[in-house]
Amino acid sequence: MDDVFFDSGDEQNEHLYNTDHESDGELDSFNGLLRVPGQKVRPLSQRVEKLVLDFREKQEIFKRRRQDLAQSVSRGIRKEFLQQQERIVLRSKQMAKKLQSGRSRAWRHKWVFALVEADFVVTAFWLGASPQTFHLYYTAQMAVVMCGKVFDYRFTDQHYFLLDFCFFANACTLVWLWICPTSGYLFNAVESFCGVLALSVPLFRNSCVPHDFARISNAYVHYPQVLLVLSMIWSSDGEKRQGIEAGMAESWSARLFQAWSVYMSWAVLYASVIFVLAKKRIERKRRDTLYGYFAHTLGFKDKLPTWLRDYSGIVFMLGHQTLFMSGIGYIFLPFSVQVVAILLAITIFFHNGGRFYVDHFWKAHERNTVLYLDAATSMMTKASKEGSHSSLESKCTDDSPG
Repeated sequence: MDDVFFDSGDEQNEHLYNTDHESDGELDSFNGLLRVPGQKVRPLSQRVEKLVLDFREKQEIFKRRRQDLAQSVSRGIRKEFLQQQERIVLRSKQMAKKLQSGRSRAWRHKWVFALVEADFVVTAFWLGASPQTFHLYYTAQMAVVMCGKVFDYRFTDQHYFLLDFCFFANACTLVWLWICPTSGYLFNAVESFCGVLALSVPLFRNSCVPHDFARISNAYVHYPQVLLVLSMIWSSDGEKRQGIEAGMAESWSARLFQAWSVYMSWAVLYASVIFVLAKKRIERKRRDTLYGYFAHTLGFKDKLPTWLRDYSGIVFMLGHQTLFMSGIGYIFLPFSVQVVAILLAITIFFHNGGRFYVDHFWKAHERNTVLYLDAATSMMTKASKEGSHSSLESKCTDDSPG
Protein backbone atom coordinates (compact mmCIF):
# COMPACT_ATOMS: atom_id res chain seq x y z
CA MET A 1 0.00 0.00 0.00
CA ASP A 2 2.82 2.32 0.86
CA ASP A 3 4.60 1.42 -2.38
CA VAL A 4 1.55 2.31 -4.42
CA PHE A 5 1.24 5.62 -2.63
CA PHE A 6 4.85 6.65 -3.28
CA ASP A 7 4.67 5.51 -6.89
CA SER A 8 1.61 7.60 -7.48
CA GLY A 9 3.38 10.59 -5.85
CA ASP A 10 6.35 10.19 -8.17
CA GLU A 11 4.10 10.04 -11.17
CA GLN A 12 2.31 13.17 -10.01
CA ASN A 13 5.59 15.02 -9.50
CA GLU A 14 6.77 13.88 -12.91
CA HIS A 15 3.55 15.19 -14.39
CA LEU A 16 4.11 18.56 -12.75
CA TYR A 17 7.67 18.65 -13.97
CA ASN A 18 6.58 17.90 -17.50
CA THR A 19 3.88 20.52 -17.29
CA ASP A 20 6.47 23.20 -16.37
CA HIS A 21 8.66 22.32 -19.33
CA GLU A 22 5.72 22.19 -21.58
CA SER A 23 4.87 25.76 -20.48
CA ASP A 24 8.42 26.87 -21.29
CA GLY A 25 8.14 25.25 -24.65
CA GLU A 26 4.91 27.10 -25.34
CA LEU A 27 6.57 30.42 -24.27
CA ASP A 28 9.49 29.76 -26.60
CA SER A 29 7.12 29.01 -29.43
CA PHE A 30 5.28 32.28 -28.69
CA ASN A 31 8.50 34.24 -28.68
CA GLY A 32 9.39 32.56 -31.93
CA LEU A 33 6.27 34.01 -33.47
CA LEU A 34 7.26 37.55 -32.33
CA ARG A 35 10.89 37.16 -33.37
CA VAL A 36 12.06 39.28 -36.28
CA PRO A 37 13.67 37.19 -39.02
CA GLY A 38 17.46 37.56 -39.04
CA GLN A 39 17.62 39.02 -35.49
CA LYS A 40 20.22 37.50 -33.21
CA VAL A 41 18.73 36.23 -30.00
CA ARG A 42 20.72 36.97 -26.83
CA PRO A 43 20.50 34.79 -23.76
CA LEU A 44 18.42 36.01 -20.86
CA SER A 45 21.47 36.37 -18.56
CA GLN A 46 23.14 38.79 -20.98
CA ARG A 47 20.01 40.90 -21.18
CA VAL A 48 19.78 41.02 -17.39
CA GLU A 49 23.44 42.03 -17.11
CA LYS A 50 22.92 44.79 -19.65
CA LEU A 51 19.94 46.09 -17.70
CA VAL A 52 21.99 46.06 -14.49
CA LEU A 53 24.85 47.91 -16.20
CA ASP A 54 22.44 50.48 -17.62
CA PHE A 55 20.89 50.98 -14.20
CA ARG A 56 24.29 51.45 -12.56
CA GLU A 57 25.37 53.91 -15.24
CA LYS A 58 22.21 55.96 -14.75
CA GLN A 59 22.76 55.78 -11.00
CA GLU A 60 26.30 57.14 -11.40
CA ILE A 61 25.05 59.90 -13.66
CA PHE A 62 22.38 60.80 -11.11
CA LYS A 63 24.98 60.78 -8.32
CA ARG A 64 27.32 63.07 -10.30
CA ARG A 65 24.47 65.44 -11.09
CA ARG A 66 23.48 65.52 -7.43
CA GLN A 67 27.10 66.24 -6.40
CA ASP A 68 27.41 68.98 -9.02
CA LEU A 69 24.12 70.48 -7.83
CA ALA A 70 25.25 70.33 -4.18
CA GLN A 71 28.59 71.91 -5.05
CA SER A 72 26.95 74.68 -7.05
CA VAL A 73 24.49 75.32 -4.22
CA SER A 74 27.27 75.27 -1.62
CA ARG A 75 29.36 77.64 -3.75
CA GLY A 76 26.37 79.93 -4.05
CA ILE A 77 25.70 79.80 -0.32
CA ARG A 78 29.40 80.32 0.44
CA LYS A 79 29.56 83.28 -1.93
CA GLU A 80 26.42 84.79 -0.44
CA PHE A 81 27.78 84.23 3.09
CA LEU A 82 31.09 85.92 2.21
CA GLN A 83 29.26 88.84 0.64
CA GLN A 84 27.10 89.15 3.74
CA GLN A 85 30.22 89.11 5.92
CA GLU A 86 31.80 91.82 3.79
CA ARG A 87 28.67 93.93 4.12
CA ILE A 88 28.68 93.47 7.91
CA VAL A 89 32.38 94.39 8.13
CA LEU A 90 31.81 97.45 5.93
CA ARG A 91 28.86 98.58 8.04
CA SER A 92 30.86 97.99 11.24
CA LYS A 93 33.70 100.12 9.91
CA GLN A 94 31.30 102.83 8.89
CA MET A 95 29.62 102.71 12.31
CA ALA A 96 33.00 102.78 14.09
CA LYS A 97 34.12 105.70 11.94
CA LYS A 98 30.90 107.52 12.70
CA LEU A 99 31.21 106.82 16.43
CA GLN A 100 34.79 108.06 16.41
CA SER A 101 33.96 111.27 14.60
CA GLY A 102 34.21 114.50 16.53
CA ARG A 103 30.51 115.33 16.35
CA SER A 104 29.50 111.86 17.53
CA ARG A 105 31.96 111.94 20.43
CA ALA A 106 30.71 115.35 21.48
CA TRP A 107 27.09 114.17 21.41
CA ARG A 108 27.99 111.02 23.39
CA HIS A 109 30.02 112.93 25.98
CA LYS A 110 27.16 115.39 26.56
CA TRP A 111 24.65 112.62 27.21
CA VAL A 112 27.00 110.64 29.44
CA PHE A 113 27.71 113.80 31.43
CA ALA A 114 23.97 114.51 31.88
CA LEU A 115 23.17 110.92 32.93
CA VAL A 116 26.05 110.76 35.42
CA GLU A 117 25.04 114.05 37.03
CA ALA A 118 21.46 112.79 37.28
CA ASP A 119 22.76 109.59 38.88
CA PHE A 120 24.60 111.59 41.56
CA VAL A 121 21.39 113.41 42.44
CA VAL A 122 19.26 110.23 42.52
CA THR A 123 21.85 108.36 44.59
CA ALA A 124 22.03 111.11 47.22
CA PHE A 125 18.25 111.45 47.37
CA TRP A 126 17.61 107.69 47.57
CA LEU A 127 20.18 107.15 50.32
CA GLY A 128 18.56 109.84 52.43
CA ALA A 129 14.93 109.07 51.71
CA SER A 130 14.89 105.26 51.72
CA PRO A 131 18.22 103.60 52.61
CA GLN A 132 16.53 100.24 53.24
CA THR A 133 15.56 100.04 49.55
CA PHE A 134 18.79 101.44 48.11
CA HIS A 135 19.72 97.91 47.01
CA LEU A 136 17.06 98.20 44.28
CA TYR A 137 18.75 101.24 42.79
CA TYR A 138 22.19 99.69 43.22
CA THR A 139 21.08 96.60 41.30
CA ALA A 140 19.77 98.66 38.39
CA GLN A 141 22.90 100.80 38.46
CA MET A 142 25.20 97.77 38.33
CA ALA A 143 23.17 96.20 35.52
CA VAL A 144 23.70 99.30 33.38
CA VAL A 145 27.38 99.66 34.31
CA MET A 146 28.19 95.96 33.80
CA CYS A 147 26.47 95.83 30.41
CA GLY A 148 28.26 98.99 29.38
CA LYS A 149 31.64 97.63 30.48
CA VAL A 150 31.05 94.32 28.70
CA PHE A 151 30.22 96.15 25.45
CA ASP A 152 33.13 98.57 25.85
CA TYR A 153 35.73 95.92 26.68
CA ARG A 154 34.50 93.56 23.97
CA PHE A 155 34.59 96.34 21.38
CA THR A 156 38.14 97.34 22.39
CA ASP A 157 39.41 93.74 22.89
CA GLN A 158 39.97 94.31 26.61
CA HIS A 159 37.47 91.73 27.85
CA TYR A 160 39.98 90.07 30.21
CA PHE A 161 39.57 93.10 32.47
CA LEU A 162 36.13 91.68 33.31
CA LEU A 163 37.96 89.12 35.47
CA ASP A 164 39.29 91.86 37.77
CA PHE A 165 38.46 91.73 41.44
CA CYS A 166 36.15 94.76 41.40
CA PHE A 167 33.70 92.96 39.09
CA PHE A 168 33.91 89.86 41.26
CA ALA A 169 33.19 91.92 44.39
CA ASN A 170 30.08 93.49 42.87
CA ALA A 171 28.90 90.10 41.58
CA CYS A 172 29.24 88.63 45.10
CA THR A 173 27.32 91.58 46.50
CA LEU A 174 24.45 90.96 44.07
CA VAL A 175 24.48 87.26 44.95
CA TRP A 176 24.22 88.11 48.64
CA LEU A 177 21.37 90.58 48.02
CA TRP A 178 19.18 88.39 45.84
CA ILE A 179 20.21 84.75 46.30
CA CYS A 180 21.76 84.26 49.77
CA PRO A 181 20.61 87.23 51.89
CA THR A 182 20.67 85.20 55.14
CA SER A 183 24.27 84.02 54.66
CA GLY A 184 26.52 85.53 57.30
CA TYR A 185 29.52 83.90 55.60
CA LEU A 186 28.90 85.79 52.36
CA PHE A 187 28.09 89.04 54.17
CA ASN A 188 31.46 89.00 55.92
CA ALA A 189 33.15 88.64 52.53
CA VAL A 190 31.02 91.41 50.99
CA GLU A 191 31.76 93.80 53.84
CA SER A 192 35.49 93.03 53.70
CA PHE A 193 35.49 93.94 50.01
CA CYS A 194 34.56 97.50 50.97
CA GLY A 195 38.06 98.10 52.32
CA VAL A 196 39.95 97.21 49.16
CA LEU A 197 37.37 98.96 46.93
CA ALA A 198 37.62 102.16 48.97
CA LEU A 199 41.43 102.01 48.81
CA SER A 200 41.27 101.50 45.04
CA VAL A 201 39.72 104.95 44.53
CA PRO A 202 42.91 106.87 45.46
CA LEU A 203 45.36 104.13 44.41
CA PHE A 204 43.93 103.75 40.90
CA ARG A 205 43.15 107.47 40.69
CA ASN A 206 39.43 107.11 40.05
CA SER A 207 38.32 110.49 38.76
CA CYS A 208 34.96 112.19 38.59
CA VAL A 209 35.01 112.87 34.87
CA PRO A 210 31.29 112.61 34.03
CA HIS A 211 31.64 113.08 30.28
CA ASP A 212 34.03 110.11 29.84
CA PHE A 213 32.29 106.75 30.21
CA ALA A 214 35.56 104.79 30.54
CA ARG A 215 36.81 106.86 33.48
CA ILE A 216 33.49 107.22 35.28
CA SER A 217 32.64 103.53 34.88
CA ASN A 218 35.95 102.58 36.50
CA ALA A 219 34.80 104.52 39.55
CA TYR A 220 31.31 103.00 39.43
CA VAL A 221 32.70 99.50 40.06
CA HIS A 222 34.36 100.73 43.28
CA TYR A 223 32.52 103.22 45.48
CA PRO A 224 28.78 102.34 44.94
CA GLN A 225 29.30 98.92 46.51
CA VAL A 226 30.58 100.57 49.70
CA LEU A 227 27.55 102.88 49.80
CA LEU A 228 25.28 99.84 49.39
CA VAL A 229 26.85 97.95 52.32
CA LEU A 230 26.65 101.06 54.53
CA SER A 231 22.97 101.50 53.68
CA MET A 232 22.26 97.85 54.51
CA ILE A 233 24.04 98.05 57.86
CA TRP A 234 22.36 101.36 58.62
CA SER A 235 18.80 100.41 57.71
CA SER A 236 17.77 96.97 56.52
CA ASP A 237 15.16 94.44 57.52
CA GLY A 238 14.00 90.92 56.83
CA GLU A 239 16.43 88.34 55.52
CA LYS A 240 19.22 90.86 54.87
CA ARG A 241 19.17 91.89 58.52
CA GLN A 242 19.42 88.23 59.50
CA GLY A 243 22.46 87.80 57.27
CA ILE A 244 24.14 90.90 58.70
CA GLU A 245 23.53 89.81 62.30
CA ALA A 246 24.68 86.26 61.54
CA GLY A 247 27.92 87.55 60.02
CA MET A 248 28.66 89.96 62.84
CA ALA A 249 27.94 87.27 65.44
CA GLU A 250 30.97 85.27 64.28
CA SER A 251 34.31 85.58 66.06
CA TRP A 252 36.90 87.94 64.60
CA SER A 253 39.05 85.05 63.39
CA ALA A 254 36.08 83.35 61.71
CA ARG A 255 35.10 86.60 59.99
CA LEU A 256 38.65 87.08 58.71
CA PHE A 257 38.83 83.51 57.42
CA GLN A 258 35.46 83.71 55.70
CA ALA A 259 36.40 86.96 53.96
CA TRP A 260 39.84 85.67 52.94
CA SER A 261 38.48 82.34 51.65
CA VAL A 262 36.04 84.06 49.29
CA TYR A 263 38.83 86.33 48.09
CA MET A 264 41.04 83.30 47.43
CA SER A 265 38.33 81.76 45.25
CA TRP A 266 38.69 84.78 42.96
CA ALA A 267 42.52 84.65 43.14
CA VAL A 268 42.59 81.00 42.06
CA LEU A 269 40.14 81.66 39.23
CA TYR A 270 42.04 84.73 37.99
CA ALA A 271 45.47 83.09 38.13
CA SER A 272 44.16 79.94 36.39
CA VAL A 273 42.74 81.89 33.46
CA ILE A 274 45.41 84.59 33.01
CA PHE A 275 48.54 82.55 33.70
CA VAL A 276 47.49 79.03 32.61
CA LEU A 277 44.38 78.53 30.49
CA ALA A 278 44.46 81.68 28.35
CA LYS A 279 48.15 82.59 28.64
CA LYS A 280 49.12 81.63 25.07
CA ARG A 281 46.01 83.24 23.61
CA ILE A 282 46.67 86.48 25.51
CA GLU A 283 50.28 86.58 24.32
CA ARG A 284 49.40 85.67 20.73
CA LYS A 285 46.60 88.21 20.38
CA ARG A 286 48.29 90.75 22.68
CA ARG A 287 45.25 91.22 24.90
CA ASP A 288 45.37 93.69 27.76
CA THR A 289 44.95 92.47 31.34
CA LEU A 290 45.35 94.01 34.77
CA TYR A 291 48.57 92.06 35.19
CA GLY A 292 49.81 93.30 31.80
CA TYR A 293 48.95 96.88 32.76
CA PHE A 294 51.08 96.70 35.89
CA ALA A 295 53.86 94.53 34.45
CA HIS A 296 54.39 96.21 31.08
CA THR A 297 52.51 99.51 30.90
CA LEU A 298 53.65 100.69 34.33
CA GLY A 299 56.90 98.74 33.99
CA PHE A 300 56.98 97.15 37.44
CA LYS A 301 58.29 93.89 35.94
CA ASP A 302 61.48 95.60 34.76
CA LYS A 303 61.94 97.06 38.23
CA LEU A 304 62.09 93.61 39.81
CA PRO A 305 65.43 91.87 40.36
CA THR A 306 66.54 89.80 37.37
CA TRP A 307 66.11 86.49 39.18
CA LEU A 308 62.53 87.42 40.16
CA ARG A 309 61.22 88.56 36.77
CA ASP A 310 60.25 85.05 35.72
CA TYR A 311 57.93 84.94 38.73
CA SER A 312 56.30 88.32 38.11
CA GLY A 313 52.84 86.70 37.99
CA ILE A 314 53.27 85.31 41.50
CA VAL A 315 54.56 88.70 42.68
CA PHE A 316 51.50 90.38 41.17
CA MET A 317 49.07 88.02 42.91
CA LEU A 318 50.87 88.41 46.24
CA GLY A 319 50.80 92.18 45.84
CA HIS A 320 47.08 92.14 45.13
CA GLN A 321 46.49 89.94 48.17
CA THR A 322 48.52 92.39 50.27
CA LEU A 323 46.20 95.17 49.07
CA PHE A 324 43.18 93.09 50.07
CA MET A 325 44.63 92.26 53.49
CA SER A 326 45.40 95.93 54.10
CA GLY A 327 41.71 96.73 53.73
CA ILE A 328 40.21 93.69 55.41
CA GLY A 329 40.28 95.44 58.78
CA TYR A 330 37.42 97.62 57.49
CA ILE A 331 34.94 95.07 58.88
CA PHE A 332 36.06 95.85 62.46
CA LEU A 333 35.74 99.64 62.18
CA PRO A 334 32.81 101.38 63.89
CA PHE A 335 30.02 102.44 61.61
CA SER A 336 30.85 106.16 61.98
CA VAL A 337 34.49 105.54 60.98
CA GLN A 338 33.32 103.55 57.95
CA VAL A 339 31.18 106.53 56.90
CA VAL A 340 34.17 108.87 57.26
CA ALA A 341 36.32 106.48 55.21
CA ILE A 342 33.88 106.39 52.30
CA LEU A 343 33.41 110.17 52.45
CA LEU A 344 37.17 110.58 52.25
CA ALA A 345 37.34 108.23 49.25
CA ILE A 346 34.55 110.13 47.47
CA THR A 347 36.30 113.44 48.22
CA ILE A 348 39.47 112.10 46.57
CA PHE A 349 37.30 110.91 43.69
CA PHE A 350 35.96 114.44 43.11
CA HIS A 351 39.41 115.97 43.65
CA ASN A 352 40.89 113.76 40.94
CA GLY A 353 38.11 114.85 38.59
CA GLY A 354 38.73 118.52 39.38
CA ARG A 355 42.44 118.06 38.75
CA PHE A 356 41.67 116.44 35.40
CA TYR A 357 39.49 119.32 34.23
CA VAL A 358 41.73 122.07 35.59
CA ASP A 359 44.85 120.52 34.07
CA HIS A 360 43.07 119.94 30.78
CA PHE A 361 41.71 123.47 30.45
CA TRP A 362 44.91 125.02 31.80
CA LYS A 363 47.00 123.17 29.24
CA ALA A 364 44.52 124.12 26.53
CA HIS A 365 44.70 127.76 27.71
CA GLU A 366 48.50 127.71 27.65
CA ARG A 367 48.55 126.13 24.21
CA ASN A 368 46.09 128.69 22.83
CA THR A 369 48.05 131.53 24.45
CA VAL A 370 51.29 130.36 22.86
CA LEU A 371 49.60 130.05 19.48
CA TYR A 372 48.13 133.55 19.86
CA LEU A 373 51.50 135.05 20.81
CA ASP A 374 53.23 133.28 17.92
CA ALA A 375 50.60 134.58 15.50
CA ALA A 376 50.83 138.13 16.92
CA THR A 377 54.65 138.11 16.78
CA SER A 378 54.56 136.82 13.20
CA MET A 379 52.13 139.54 12.15
CA MET A 380 54.18 142.28 13.86
CA THR A 381 57.39 141.03 12.23
CA LYS A 382 55.72 140.91 8.85
CA ALA A 383 54.28 144.41 9.32
CA SER A 384 57.67 145.82 10.34
CA LYS A 385 59.34 144.26 7.31
CA GLU A 386 56.70 145.69 4.98
CA GLY A 387 57.06 149.13 6.64
CA SER A 388 60.85 149.17 6.28
CA HIS A 389 60.56 148.04 2.66
CA SER A 390 58.07 150.81 1.83
CA SER A 391 60.22 153.47 3.54
CA LEU A 392 63.25 152.31 1.55
CA GLU A 393 61.29 152.61 -1.69
CA SER A 394 60.12 156.14 -0.82
CA LYS A 395 63.70 157.18 0.01
CA CYS A 396 64.94 155.85 -3.26
CA THR A 397 62.20 157.79 -5.06
CA ASP A 398 63.17 161.05 -3.31
CA ASP A 399 66.86 160.60 -4.14
CA SER A 400 66.21 159.97 -7.84
CA PRO A 401 67.06 162.95 -10.21
CA GLY A 402 64.41 165.37 -11.55
